[in-house]
Amino acid sequence: MIQRVQLSESHLLDRVASGVFDHAVQPDLLVEFLANPSNILVVALEEGVVVGMATGIVYVHPDKPRQLFVNEVGVDDAFQGRGLGKQLVRALLDEGQRRGAVEAWVATEWENEAARALYRSTGGQESDDRIVMYLYPLSPDGAEPK
Repeated sequence: MIQRVQLSESHLLDRVASGVFDHAVQPDLLVEFLANPSNILVVALEEGVVVGMATGIVYVHPDKPRQLFVNEVGVDDAFQGRGLGKQLVRALLDEGQRRGAVEAWVATEWENEAARALYRSTGGQESDDRIVMYLYPLSPDGAEPK
């Protein structure tokens, strides 16, 4: 079952399969994420366990209409190949459209063929633009703040 998670439903992420997120879900960060009205979290549930997720951000820019940035999609290895990634992306796109976004975009590594195939299969059109990403460490030692 695919479900959008709201703040009152944060308990749904009490049980998450190990391969869904990059790190363990931190309850305080989850609440902060869900409390921000720009953020979207949709999950795939199997017998009360989150086995997949997709996150996005609907944002407004001073000179452009609302856009949806697809931030991340993750499905536990044991549940891949069942179409959950497609369902999650579609749910995220639908929610972005419901919130007034007129366009959505996502970036992935060139060599991540699985992600590229997922985005193509859900109607994404691969850009011919060559994009270079820059990272700015914002903490003195480069570690994530706690």
